[in-house]
Amino acid sequence: MYTAQELLLAELDLREQQGFDARLLAELHTAVSHTPLSPTKAESIWQQIATLPPPANWPYDEPDDLVAIQQSCASVDLPAVAETAVLSKIHGGLLGRFAGMMLGKPLEGTWPAAQIWRYLELANAYPLRDYVPLLEPFPDGFPLPGWSRWHDTTRGNISRVVQDDDVEYTLAALLILQKHGLGFTSADVGQFWLDNFAYGRVFTAERVVYRHLVNGVPADQAGALHNPYREWIGAQIRADVYGYVCPGDPRRAAALAYQDAALSHRGNGVYGAMWVAAMVAAAFVLDEPEAIIRAGLAEIPPRSRLHEAVEKVMGWVQQAATWEAAFEQIRAFNRRRYNVDEGENWIHTIPNACLVALGLLAGAEDFSAGVGTAVACGWDTDCNGATVGSILGVMLGAENLPGHWTAPLHDEIESYIPGQNGRAISDLAHQIARLARLKK
Repeated sequence: MYTAQELLLAELDLREQQGFDARLLAELHTAVSHTPLSPTKAESIWQQIATLPPPANWPYDEPDDLVAIQQSCASVDLPAVAETAVLSKIHGGLLGRFAGMMLGKPLEGTWPAAQIWRYLELANAYPLRDYVPLLEPFPDGFPLPGWSRWHDTTRGNISRVVQDDDVEYTLAALLILQKHGLGFTSADVGQFWLDNFAYGRVFTAERVVYRHLVNGVPADQAGALHNPYREWIGAQIRADVYGYVCPGDPRRAAALAYQDAALSHRGNGVYGAMWVAAMVAAAFVLDEPEAIIRAGLAEIPPRSRLHEAVEKVMGWVQQAATWEAAFEQIRAFNRRRYNVDEGENWIHTIPNACLVALGLLAGAEDFSAGVGTAVACGWDTDCNGATVGSILGVMLGAENLPGHWTAPLHDEIESYIPGQNGRAISDLAHQIARLARLKK
């Protein structure tokens, strides 16, 4: 459970990113940092934050209501997908998602990009085009990863997709759709969490909201209440299945992702989920990553910080001689805006969305280059690898994914959701395909 001090400090960081007065935030920061926080005192500070004056001259327009979001957007009209291609593309999306997650898992939250690159060079694995090698003995100067399954996610040691929240949320979306259909609500998502997730296995915004739900806070209020992680990446990693079930229909996919994301996120945290779902849906009918990225951007507010950041990435990639040079611009931008190399800020939606865009653009039709680039840049490596792998997997189809990525997965996933451990990836693809609603 997060302490009151942790939550309030994170909220002040978020408000700074949202353009609130730095002087007022600094005063509150001092009060939070140097004063023992009783529940009454903490609530008083939350109330002070809630009454801060809105940012002056704020150039962004970031609505939370779905109707307002859609009214701000200019959706692209895409051709219908061939029904015969749907199963292969869904299967490709799942395989790509799980392979990308397994690629990124050993590096999640471990080292900055420069250290990742050095490790890969020592392993003769740079640029990254296969699963991460395990160097034994472990080289000096590299902090040992704290994750217990490091070995099981490294090259030559993979026997199936290991348990991970990127896996659980994919399963959750499928099971929610199977039970409630495309008309599911945020409350349905919350009830699924309470019925199937362990509190200690959800993180940041999801953990805050889980506790609110247990304490009786309504689902439509839980995401906004004392939740400083509402613009972090959690909703973005829950979105892919909503794209799988809406082939060629980014707007419907984004709307489904909104219903899931709105339980726990607001603003750019929701836009990240909508962007990813829309890109997945567009990848069924588009075969060029920049066009897919733009189809996704067409479903989020054009004056949002996420939209602006992804547009910047496309410009930097176009101008840079190498993806490494483009990454340096991405890193500088997000270090300045989101302090991304400090603490847990590497989990924020916007910096990681930048790496997703970089991976897609650097990879083009090369799956290995796409996931390898996204993961080699660090931050939330497993989530970014999973998202890039999912989109490229849909675009390419299962039969066109390199075997050195898919064979080690052995068509099997781990899960702690009751009844889901050991599920076959191919079976999940068939079940999702049955739910798919083709654009008419």
